[in-house]
Parts: sequence; C-alpha cells; structure tokens
Amino acid sequence: MAAYQGENYISLQLRSILGQLSADDEVIVVDDGSTDHTCGEVAALQDARLVLMENNRNQGVLRAFESALSSSSGEIVFLSDQDDLWFPKKVETVLQVFANDPDLMLVASDAILVDEDGAKIGDSFYAKRGKFRSGLWSNLLIGKFHGCTMAFRSTLLRSALPFPPGRLVHHDTWIGCMNALIGGKTRYIAEPLVAYRRHSTNVTGRVTLSNYTRLRMRSQMLWGLLVFWAGRCHNKAT
Repeated sequence: MAAYQGENYISLQLRSILGQLSADDEVIVVDDGSTDHTCGEVAALQDARLVLMENNRNQGVLRAFESALSSSSGEIVFLSDQDDLWFPKKVETVLQVFANDPDLMLVASDAILVDEDGAKIGDSFYAKRGKFRSGLWSNLLIGKFHGCTMAFRSTLLRSALPFPPGRLVHHDTWIGCMNALIGGKTRYIAEPLVAYRRHSTNVTGRVTLSNYTRLRMRSQMLWGLLVFWAGRCHNKAT
C-alpha cells in the first residue's frame, strides 16, 4: 500500500484487509511524506503484521509502490489503495483462483464504486472503464489494469522491478504490461471484490491528463519495456 495524506480512510481500509489475513501475512505500508496523521492511524492499529515505512519527502505513487513491493516477502502479492474497502471474501477468493491454476501469474477483479461517505455510486468499475483486457498493446493504448483489484505471484517482480524512471508511468499498468510481455497468464474475476472509493482527494484517477502527458507516459512505458526485452534477449544470447 502506498499512502499519502490518508488519515480519513486508511484505518478502515487496513481493518478490512487485516481481518482476512493469517498470522504469517504482512501488510507493507509506505507513507510518502504525509503531513497529516496517516502514520499515527497505522500505528494505532497495533498489529504486528503491519510494516510501516516512512519517506522523508514525497516521491510519488510509483516510487512508493516500488519501495513497498521491493520489501515484500509473500508468495502472492496484493496491491491496495489507502482509501478503499476490501470485501470480506476478497483474499480467500483470489487465493483459491491461484491455487486452482499453478500456471496463473496475475489475477484482477471488478470493483464497485463508492463515494467519500461509502455510498455506492456504481455497480462495476469496468462497466465504466471499459471491458478488462490483459494484452500488452491494448493496455499501452488504454490501461485496464486497476491496482486495487490486482494480485500476482511474487515471481513477477523479478521482471517488473525496478519500475521505469520518473513519475509518469502507472505502477499497475506497468505490472500488467510486463506480465503480458513475458507471457504470464492472467485471470479476470467479474465479481466485484473491492469498494473503490471516489472522492476529491484521490491520489490517482481524478485528474484528466493532457494528450501530451499521456503520450509521454506511454512513451516512457514502451521504452522501459523495450529496454527490458533487449536486456533479456542479450542475457539469453550470452
């Protein structure tokens, strides 16, 4: 979880997660230079499974998730926003899908939409976003991977980390595209497993990007994928 100025919702979100985990699981929270009481809300939960990492200055969502993922140790890794709510069977449902298919690398699900007060404002994220697609080229055009609904095997991080330089690339689209590039198998669960909160202080998803910024983002992502693939080909040749 990447957190920033999240004092209003982070405790509720973490409670919805922790109640589904085993004693051996971990929740890594990277606070990205918050000036509110985000860290205090996390610490107040007093749960040994919580690992709080604090950045001295804001480095952006991409770097915060990079730090969290670099520190993770579990076999199955879930991504989480700071202000959503996980449905009670989310972890169980996703883990069962992985258990049923040893070749599966990444799982994504649908989500309902809720407002800042938790009232439902939409039955399906993908009904609004457009049909989920896991292909490389389709996601380079319009990213369909939504971080708060994603989980993947930790072996994917060998390819996905480090993230490309800068702040423009979206961590979820990068991970999804990298999985597609290496031929990883993806499964989509049409059932909503998350309440995705939409409000004025969302870190991502609220700002409409200019065409120029979109172009830069896609260019940086494509360049990063090409660099990875070239390095992989070189390693195979040697």
